Amino acid sequence: MVKNILIIGHSNIGDVCYNLVVVKPLLKHFPQAKISFLTSPRTENIVQGYEGVDKVFTFNRSSGFFGRLRLMSTLVKNKFDLAIILKSTLMYKFLGIPCSWSIRKHLKCELSEKKMHVVDILLEFLRSHGISAQEAVFGFGLGQKEKEFCDTFFVKNGIVAQDKLVGILPLSAWTLKSWPADKWYELVKNLKNQYGVKVIAFGKRNDFAQYPMILDKISSEVIVADQTTLRQAMSLINRCRLFIGPDSGLLHLASCMGGSSIGLYGPTPRDYIFPYFHRDNMVSSKQKFHCMPCYPALQLCPCKGKFDFGACMESINVEDVVKLATSLRVCT
Repeated sequence: MVKNILIIGHSNIGDVCYNLVVVKPLLKHFPQAKISFLTSPRTENIVQGYEGVDKVFTFNRSSGFFGRLRLMSTLVKNKFDLAIILKSTLMYKFLGIPCSWSIRKHLKCELSEKKMHVVDILLEFLRSHGISAQEAVFGFGLGQKEKEFCDTFFVKNGIVAQDKLVGILPLSAWTLKSWPADKWYELVKNLKNQYGVKVIAFGKRNDFAQYPMILDKISSEVIVADQTTLRQAMSLINRCRLFIGPDSGLLHLASCMGGSSIGLYGPTPRDYIFPYFHRDNMVSSKQKFHCMPCYPALQLCPCKGKFDFGACMESINVEDVVKLATSLRVCT
């Protein structure tokens, strides 16, 4: 009987968000089992409080050889009897876990080579092991601390219950996937003036060199949330009617948390890397560039090394984003 399960997940926000889709089917199939999740310190906050996850372990690559040994010793002491390996790693082979299910062995290739949405791949992976997993169900837990943070943030920034809130992420980790600052400025001015929307801008000011410049451009029109933890950001996104952003971890997380989301897409393939519950809510350039998409194949394109933003992202019309937002009835 399986009583103690270790899920070895990824280290990035979007990947970990989708990794968590395996938790509920596993718990339904093994109702007596305790489920632990191994991820990075960066994404630990996503997993904490997730429905069905009993423990969260973190692996920091910068901890060195002895840090790795300490982690492995801790995992061995937990005496797991089933490992679910969702990334390429050999660590599980040294943990004395008698049974392991590896997505890499199942696919016989990397996840990105499958060209299917990762959620559909993971559900099919579970079904191949006799687990009933027909649809994606997520359970991101937010507690009293997050509620209190939101209440304090709202009071501080003059937000009241009847306000129409829209969250935005002005910059992706990869600049080519980002939308230029003047486009964001035009969008938030439009939403604010035409629909009375209040916009919250997410992202860490110090994470990317370009971000302060974008914030300086739009700060007069938005409420800036650049000093939040990941769970605090999640709690604010949960209160927004809509989240708008480029292909990014927060976009995919917002989609899985249940709110409406709009993705701005250029370098990323729309057919299998999309916000899972909002596949139809993507806006791309009407001008077709021969190099689209340039990710993840990383084929040569004229933007790389020459422009701050991809030409395909610069060509996305603000009017198209506003039109989609109003069609979702989140601005009325």
